[in-house]
Amino acid sequence: MKKVLFMLFLGVMALSWIDASAAEELTAAKRDDIKRLLQATGAMQIAQTMSQAAVNQMSEAIKKARPDIPPQMFDIMSEEVNKTVSEEMTVKGGFIDLMVVLYNKYYTHEDIKGLLAFFESPLGKKASSLAPVMSREGFVIRPALGPEPGAHHRGAGQGALQGKGHRDLTC
Repeated sequence: MKKVLFMLFLGVMALSWIDASAAEELTAAKRDDIKRLLQATGAMQIAQTMSQAAVNQMSEAIKKARPDIPPQMFDIMSEEVNKTVSEEMTVKGGFIDLMVVLYNKYYTHEDIKGLLAFFESPLGKKASSLAPVMSREGFVIRPALGPEPGAHHRGAGQGALQGKGHRDLTC
């Protein structure tokens, strides 16, 4: 299941490849600078944080549905997913390679150099070091803030459809 989730994530990312032909040529120097930028921005840590948050949410849902499952099973699942995500990031065709293609598509080499200058500055280092922390905290505080923004509007589309004679479309 963990590989399926990760591969689904990679598949969505790959959809952005479609118009990569319009991108600037990807030289070895630009590829290296993009990889440096990914490291400098903390992109890998953020991806791992997002993966861990997804595992935690899934684990909580399973725990509620199946309280009979021993807690150590969730620890094993978390460890295995994190290990797989780490491996899949660096494998040929994995997360890093996908991100290189995307950065090449949207940024010139000069853009990448400018971003590197920022993320290698004291403020950039602070920003990148805080990004994973803020992502983790965001997942923790979201439920404490109450209903998600717009939650009170979720039924509006359904009501509009029913008002025009369409049947109930809820799952």
